[in-house]
Amino acid sequence: MATRVDSWIWGIRLTKTRSAAGAACRAGHVQVNGVTAKPATPVAVGDEVRVRLHGRDRIVEVVKLISKRASAPVAAECYIDNSPPPPPREIVAAVPRRDPGAGRPTKRDRRQMDRLRGGTLLILAAVAAMTLSACGSGDDVVSSKTTTPKAGTGPAFERCGGLTAEEVSAATTFAALKLYNDNPSVCEWRSDAHRDGPVVSFNWYRGSPIGRERGHEQLSRENPTVDIEIAGYPGFLARHNPICEVGVQFENDFIEISVADRQSFGAETVPLETLCNAAKSLAATSIERAS
Repeated sequence: MATRVDSWIWGIRLTKTRSAAGAACRAGHVQVNGVTAKPATPVAVGDEVRVRLHGRDRIVEVVKLISKRASAPVAAECYIDNSPPPPPREIVAAVPRRDPGAGRPTKRDRRQMDRLRGGTLLILAAVAAMTLSACGSGDDVVSSKTTTPKAGTGPAFERCGGLTAEEVSAATTFAALKLYNDNPSVCEWRSDAHRDGPVVSFNWYRGSPIGRERGHEQLSRENPTVDIEIAGYPGFLARHNPICEVGVQFENDFIEISVADRQSFGAETVPLETLCNAAKSLAATSIERAS
């Protein structure tokens, strides 16, 4: 079962109208599983959809199929949002914009915009310098440590979290899993190329705060998202039959293990508790093998 990508991204409220969704597809701003999509390109549960809208990339995973626009709570249940966080409002506000209908800028307009951009950067730099000066103005202040989480300060994970297809199959009780997606930050094991059956994934998010992901899970899952600890690191567990996800935090990085028994829609084959235990076990194994 599948539905058109333009209908789906309109249904989950990424665009305000279906015609806008179709226009985004025709402009080459929509991809399905890494391939540029046409308006009629079908999407299925488990597909990754990327949409470029208003200068921001939205990356979502299909959880449910809909072809008509739904309310915000219903739409949130139809996808998993893996989008990077939006830029700070201060940066967006500082970007010069032209009035609607002003037309293509002339060479003179471009020179003026370049000067304005340069002035904006100087203002931001001056504000930063003043802030640093104010923080260090006290005679008794020698140094101060920032409390802002840093990216890349956690352990270095092996490819696919150091997990093998045999270990994933044993932990989940899913037989004959194979590695279909393999890159430095995302690996995915499944029983076939079409994602119609069990799917297990390892994701490594660097420079992305785990709180945003936890908040999304809290809103989009049927069961309450709970805080857990694995191998001494804080994290969360989110579950919504037939999917269980575990996230573990390392400063401003985190990993996420997702276990989905996609063939169990309407008929449970593996208990949800088994899926969650598998996710926690696989996360602990990855942490143990990380350097």
